[in-house]
Amino acid sequence: MFKKIFDFVKSRLFITAFLLCCIFLLSILFWFWGSLVAFNDIYIFSSSFLRFSIILIIWLIVFLFFLLKPIINFISSLKSEKRLKFKVLKKEADEFIYKSKRNFFLSLKDAKETWKNDLKTKNLPLIIIIGNEGAGKSTFINYSDIEYPLSDSLESYKKFHKSTRNFALYVSKKGALLDTEGNYFSQEEFFKPTSSDEIPEDDIDKNRDFLIKKNIWKKFLTFLNKNFFHSKLNGIILVVDTVIFLNNPKEYSKNLIRYLTKRVNECEKTLNLKLPIYIVFSKLDLIE
Repeated sequence: MFKKIFDFVKSRLFITAFLLCCIFLLSILFWFWGSLVAFNDIYIFSSSFLRFSIILIIWLIVFLFFLLKPIINFISSLKSEKRLKFKVLKKEADEFIYKSKRNFFLSLKDAKETWKNDLKTKNLPLIIIIGNEGAGKSTFINYSDIEYPLSDSLESYKKFHKSTRNFALYVSKKGALLDTEGNYFSQEEFFKPTSSDEIPEDDIDKNRDFLIKKNIWKKFLTFLNKNFFHSKLNGIILVVDTVIFLNNPKEYSKNLIRYLTKRVNECEKTLNLKLPIYIVFSKLDLIE
């Protein structure tokens, strides 16, 4: 208890409040009894106007020293509602990144515990799998006949969720696959500008999903810079839903190329690598 009291006494809040109280008491004493102060029988503070002016100047100095900055910050916070929204977005993105990193390390741990000395992660290539939502990325991994361990929590998740949310790492003896949520590949679809000069930050509420996905994708690529495998990244696989690709107008394929170009450029720029790109056409069995 004494430690808490001592910490409070040392706190900036207590010291500031104490100094303000002292200045306030001195101001009252000076106002009522300052006229009695004399030098060589000259009562220099006898004028109430002079005493008031001195007290006013002192409090103006106190205001500038103690209160001006907090008031400016408070006003700025009221004006900068956009900044507060950005903080909320960043916090939400950070929560996703935390879960991604946690699951990433869980997968690594499970693989090392399963194969022990047989697994040399620094000899394994890492391939990232990208593509639109529902294109068949997770199915491609599930039916690739690659043996990989899966923790109980992630195995339960896989049973009930056919599509990957966020990121999922699969480690085998021959290599590692990094599955990604489709919305990271096509994140631009969440940004629908109403004019040619609009940017996502102009309307945070409307473009919230785009800004979050963009932030998470960028931070996760930065995380891969730590180089857990043979290289930061060894290649990119784009999975394309063949049925949708054939049945949609040319605009769909143009967007596919545009998203692929952007994601590859971001990977290469962030990781400072030149990467091979592989394209897999899925759901060929559904073509009539």
